[in-house]
Amino acid sequence: MGPFSARQEETRESSRQSADDPSHRRQRLMVGAAGLLACLFFILDLQLPLGVANAVLYSAVVFLSAASQYRWLPIGTAITCSLLTIMAAPFSPRVPGLPAWFEWGNHLFSLFGIWTPVMFIYQRRRTELLLKEVNERLEQGVEARTADLAASRLALERSEEQLHTLTGRILTAQEEERRRIAQDLHDDVNQRLALLMLDLQAVDRQIGSAPAEAQDGIRNALKGLEELSDDVRFMAYRFHPSILDDLGLKAALQRLLDDFSSRTGVKALFVHQPLDHQLDKTTSTAVYRVIQESLSNIARHAKAPRVEVEVTVEDEGLVVVVRDDGRGFDQRAIDRAEGGLGLLNMRERLLAVQGSCEVESNPGRGTTVSMYVPLVRVAT
Repeated sequence: MGPFSARQEETRESSRQSADDPSHRRQRLMVGAAGLLACLFFILDLQLPLGVANAVLYSAVVFLSAASQYRWLPIGTAITCSLLTIMAAPFSPRVPGLPAWFEWGNHLFSLFGIWTPVMFIYQRRRTELLLKEVNERLEQGVEARTADLAASRLALERSEEQLHTLTGRILTAQEEERRRIAQDLHDDVNQRLALLMLDLQAVDRQIGSAPAEAQDGIRNALKGLEELSDDVRFMAYRFHPSILDDLGLKAALQRLLDDFSSRTGVKALFVHQPLDHQLDKTTSTAVYRVIQESLSNIARHAKAPRVEVEVTVEDEGLVVVVRDDGRGFDQRAIDRAEGGLGLLNMRERLLAVQGSCEVESNPGRGTTVSMYVPLVRVAT
C-alpha cells in the first residue's frame, strides 16, 4: 500500500468516525431541516402572494442555521434563500390592483430581510470571539499572576526557612561561645583567684606581729577576693551552667529555680516527670534558656509572689509551662507590637529545635508561657 492509499484510508476512517459522532449527526439533521424548510417556503412563495412575508419565513431558516456549529451555514442558507426568492419572483401570484414595481420592491425588501439576520449573527459571533479572546487573555494574566505569587511565596518560605536555620546556627554558636567563656572563667580566672587567696592567707598567718592596720588590710583584701571569686563563679554559671551538661535538664532547672527564689524572694515550685534518657544538648539548652528568659521577665515586670514551672512529656514531645500570679499585661498590645525582644528571642530559640511557644496573659491575672519541643532522646 502506497502513501497515497494510506492517506485515503486515513481520510475514510476519519469520515467514518465523524459519521458515528452524535454531534455530527445533529449538525447534518440541522442542515437537512434548514434545506427542507427553505424548499417548503419556496413552494409557498410560488403558490401564495406572500410579498414581504416570505422574508420573515426565510429569516427563520437563517436563524435556525445560526444554531449550527458550521460557520458557513448561515451564509450558505442566506444565499440559497436569496436565490429561491429571486427564482420565485416571476412566478408568484399577482395581487390585483398592485403595480409590478411594488411587487418587485417587496421581493427586494425580502432579500434585505434575509441578509439582516446574517449580519446580526456574524456581528454577534465577532463579539463572542472578541470576548473569548479577552477572557483568554485575562485567564492567562491571572495564571501568570498566580504563578508569580506562588513563586514569590515559595521564595519567601525558603527565605524564612534559611533565616530560621541561620538563627539556629547563630544561637548554637552563641551557646558554644558561652560554654567556652564559662569554662575559661571557671578553670582559669577562678583558679587563679583561689591561688591568690591562698597566698594572701599565708601572708596573713606570717604577719601576726604586724600592725593592726596591715592585718585589717590583708583581711579586707581576702574578703574582696572571696567576693570576686563568687562573682566570677556566678558569672560563669550565667554564661553557661555546667550542671546542664553534667547532670541534665532536670537538675539544672531545679538549681535555676532555687537561685531565682533566693535572689528575688519569689516562691518557685518545680513540677516535673522523670525522663527516661538525657535530652540532647541543643534541646536542653534551648529549653533552659527559654525558662531562664521567662523567669527574668517575671522578676523584672510581673511582681509575682509565686511561680510554677511544669515539665511533662506528651506524645513524644516535651511540654513546659511557666505560670506566675503577677500583674500580667495586655496581650493585644504585645501582639500589635509583634512581641518584645525577649519573647522573639524565646520563639527563635524554640524554632531552632522545631519547637513552639505561646504566651497568654491578662492584666491582673498573671501570665502563662507554654512551650512544646519534639522529644529527641540521647542514650546515656
